[in-house]
Amino acid sequence: MKKRTAFLIYGSFILILVIIFPMRGIVSLVDDKDKMKINSIEGFWWKGSLEGVALEERTLGDIKINFSPISLIKKKFAFNLDVRGPELNLKGILGFTVNGNIFIENTNLTINPKIKVQSGKAVFQNVSNIRANIKSLYFNDNKCISADGTGTGEVIDVFGLLSQKLQINLELDCKDDLFEISFQSNPNNVLEGEVVIKPNLEFNLEARSKRLSNKIIEATKLNFKKEPSFKISGRLDEL
Repeated sequence: MKKRTAFLIYGSFILILVIIFPMRGIVSLVDDKDKMKINSIEGFWWKGSLEGVALEERTLGDIKINFSPISLIKKKFAFNLDVRGPELNLKGILGFTVNGNIFIENTNLTINPKIKVQSGKAVFQNVSNIRANIKSLYFNDNKCISADGTGTGEVIDVFGLLSQKLQINLELDCKDDLFEISFQSNPNNVLEGEVVIKPNLEFNLEARSKRLSNKIIEATKLNFKKEPSFKISGRLDEL
């Protein structure tokens, strides 16, 4: 009887600690390298808000998080996430499964990156805006498991090679265990390509343009066996 009572008291104490665990504590655990700057943090891990969030040089804005208890029925820990900022607006569901997989579901996002200027000139940054609907994206530390989503974007040709503003269509998929975003312009003979993202946030982008290839062939009188492409690589967290 005494052991049972002690167990109930101990269990209740642990449960209370879990319930009242503050959002500030979660942020400290996630941001162990102090890369985030936050003006204010309110609430608990299951329902909280962060205002004035900045990740290094990027301003994210205000973030609201709300745990969904019903997700436990599906063996998931899901959170309703709402991000409002000058460059990013996001509303959807983010969480993880009991198997350790991370997922994003029913998420709409809009990205409007600011064009950086140095010495009066625009730094290479051709994407004007991106609007995407992520129906589902499941991944872990080793691979991309599944992805389903579409989007649109606008590319600014700062070099004047294609057109001033180019509309592109996006599709999300998993190929060879990697997350892939394929894009194609409208009209479809101007620009196409893929962005492949690894779990460690390294990415490889390859873009091709039939219009640009034709211009090069006309200027150089060369016949390419393979269509020329533009390639760039890096890390998403360093953009």
